[in-house]
Amino acid sequence: MKKNAIFFIIITICLSKISYGQDYNLSMLYDNHVLLNPANAGLYYPIGGNLSYRQQWKSIGNPYTTALFSLDGRILSQGTTGSVLGIGLVVANDVAGEAKLNTLNANLAIMGKVMLNENNSLSAGISGGLMQRKLDNDKLRLTDQHDALGNFDPTINQEGFATEQRMAPDVGAGIQWSYGRGASTLSSNDPFGCQVGAVFYHLNKPNTGFKEDLDKRNIRMLAHISISYGIKNTPIQLNPQTILQIQGPNRMIYPGLKFKYLLQEQSRYTGFLFSRNLTIGGYYRVGDALVLLTQLDWDQFSLGLSYDVNLSDLTKATNSFGAFEVTVKFVPIKPTTSNKLL
Repeated sequence: MKKNAIFFIIITICLSKISYGQDYNLSMLYDNHVLLNPANAGLYYPIGGNLSYRQQWKSIGNPYTTALFSLDGRILSQGTTGSVLGIGLVVANDVAGEAKLNTLNANLAIMGKVMLNENNSLSAGISGGLMQRKLDNDKLRLTDQHDALGNFDPTINQEGFATEQRMAPDVGAGIQWSYGRGASTLSSNDPFGCQVGAVFYHLNKPNTGFKEDLDKRNIRMLAHISISYGIKNTPIQLNPQTILQIQGPNRMIYPGLKFKYLLQEQSRYTGFLFSRNLTIGGYYRVGDALVLLTQLDWDQFSLGLSYDVNLSDLTKATNSFGAFEVTVKFVPIKPTTSNKLL
């Protein structure tokens, strides 16, 4: 019984560290803009939807999988140069490990944007929803379930957690400054843009552990900056980006650079044509992985693919295989018609 209690504590600590260490993670976070910052809900287009799927560490057993759906849009707008009130929904489901540690998040975000002048704007957003965690207690392996030869015997009774399910409210808030300057001429393709934001997730420190008061989530603080710059008189745009994140004892530094090639320019007056772009690039999650990505924007659709090359201490176990991720985006309303509908 003593060994069982010790092992039970170890399992508890490990699961606690999963929660404390980090929330579910996506490599193409900038393409999930409402998840990145609630101050982005409804900021970029009248209405749009996004689907993402990620599978990680398949080579070492049960893979970690994350599926996400988001929808956001504007409910009030004073046009492209005025104030905006936006709303967004993010639903994500994450499954980790052999015991199927499942985390389901559903959050609603509300955003308000004001123009500071012709080129600068400030947006702020809040998010709130529910976080549910479940665990398949029958799939845990405890020390007392092994016989004298060390063989695992699932028929031996095991000591489980007090509860296999926990639900808690979750609150976050963010702010973002945006700057944009259009191209100097109709054909120069040299616009410049910059976004700087800060977000605080889990402001209420929700308890998502399987024992009372065991696992209150640390506040996750995230800062992000993105710059886009078109090289004059070329179809190429540079997009350096960086994310800095702190949650409890864990840190993430995530710089990256993307190259966007303009295949077709969006029509400026008729609205009949959407832009078409091909993007390639990468990120470096410091001490963890190199992320390679490509993305195709084709009219109202966008398809993005990324792959994590593992560089962490798990390299030998995974043969450097990390995570595969796919993101699909759809913007159903053309810019010229959207303002008439809002």
